[in-house]
Amino acid sequence: MNYITEQQRETPVIAMPEVLVVGAGPAGISAAIAAARTGAKTMIVERYGIVGGNITAAMVNPFFTFHDIHGRQVIKGIAEEMVRRMTARNVSCGHVTDLTFDNASMTPFDPEGSKAILFEMLEDAGVEILLHSLVVGTQVDGGYIRSVLIENKSGRQAICPEYVIDCSGDADVAALSGAPYTLGRQEDGAMQPATLYFRVGGVNLLTLRLWMKANRHLLKDSPADEEIDGQKAIALLGLNEQVEEAVRSGELDPETAPRILMYELPNSQFSVNTTRLQKIDGTNVNDLTRAEIALRKQVLQIHAFLKKRIGGFAESYIIDTGINAGIRETRHITGDYTLTEDDVLNGKSFDDGISCGTFAIDIHPPHGREQIFTGSGKVVYEIPYRTLLPRGLNNLLVAGRCISAGHAAFGSIRVMATCMGVGQGAGVAAGMLAKSKTTVREIDAAELRAQLIRQGQYLLNAGLKEDIDESLILKRTNGSGAKAAHYNPFTNKNDIP
Repeated sequence: MNYITEQQRETPVIAMPEVLVVGAGPAGISAAIAAARTGAKTMIVERYGIVGGNITAAMVNPFFTFHDIHGRQVIKGIAEEMVRRMTARNVSCGHVTDLTFDNASMTPFDPEGSKAILFEMLEDAGVEILLHSLVVGTQVDGGYIRSVLIENKSGRQAICPEYVIDCSGDADVAALSGAPYTLGRQEDGAMQPATLYFRVGGVNLLTLRLWMKANRHLLKDSPADEEIDGQKAIALLGLNEQVEEAVRSGELDPETAPRILMYELPNSQFSVNTTRLQKIDGTNVNDLTRAEIALRKQVLQIHAFLKKRIGGFAESYIIDTGINAGIRETRHITGDYTLTEDDVLNGKSFDDGISCGTFAIDIHPPHGREQIFTGSGKVVYEIPYRTLLPRGLNNLLVAGRCISAGHAAFGSIRVMATCMGVGQGAGVAAGMLAKSKTTVREIDAAELRAQLIRQGQYLLNAGLKEDIDESLILKRTNGSGAKAAHYNPFTNKNDIP
């Protein structure tokens, strides 16, 4: 391989915040707001010209999952504040029932309308925002990150923070700083596939509901008329046989997900989650390029399939696609504790628990076609602070999908609502550290939990008031995956209801 030698240069230091958050996705937004609310001077750096990450750029929809199957809300705090702002502006219909994967609740939203709301939340908290800036390196001395190097239209710049929260999604700061990590599944490096979301407009909702009733046998669990009519926002999952037939005829790319999955958003839009491409390493630029090209071709094929086969879509049109393909899985840091499959399935709590999770173990297959899905909300577990601590570094926290978790546990913690809860935990911790000037491993876990509760976070074994939404009590908890190309391998292994 050929190399060039770059000339040595001086890099200007543009900021010296107490807390630097890298990445303004779901985890990063929560982390920055939470840190700023403790009084810490906080800065957030984002590579795009918008904040929100998967919320706005990749247009992942809806949010999963704020509630357990008994209607108990277990994700609150900053994430719930965001939903309330969205609902007040008709950017979201709030938390509603879901007829797809036995989810305890779903929270659809308009990604375009979310952009201004997320900026406002950061500004209201006093967070300094720097956009269009990509982190390209760090300087580490004695286990401390002394500077984070960025590049943007102004050139190469340095930020010298006291503490860093890596919310890049790919553990970029941790990796650049020499922290150990695994890439993908621990045993073989396989990663969940990439998906490009797209939005469709011009759907006739009345015709669609009538079609669903007439073709319920094509949908997961053949929903009854009352279930279809009772959905505040339509969620549609199924048609696996029709998809496979279209693959065989050449209408659809063989890599396409083996089912149709889509959700109604405000203003009669639909978010479609059906593109899929396996063997994509989200840390490899050649793979990312290949994914963007292939998935955008799939979008056109899938939309043609919807227009041809599903009532109400005949006059529909594609509104837009995500700025980038959605990457589910890349690096997992090696932390002081690794969250396990058993922790998730058994609803484990921790003395240093910082956020709850209740989403299913949801593993889109690295190989093959069938998707693993345990069903959301059956158990509620906590994510311990120690999963945020990359080994060998004293002033770095990691939040979001790249925390220390095994492949199965990761299938649950990776979703946006859970990542926002973890981000809030990291932000409060960083704010506390900025006051104490101690290492990330010297924090008072009991005080961290107390401060999180004061910021509205829900935690287990804390004697908190339970908020129950009776309309979200799940009536179906063990539906069949036959029409949806998914299955649950954990039911017999563990005593899950």
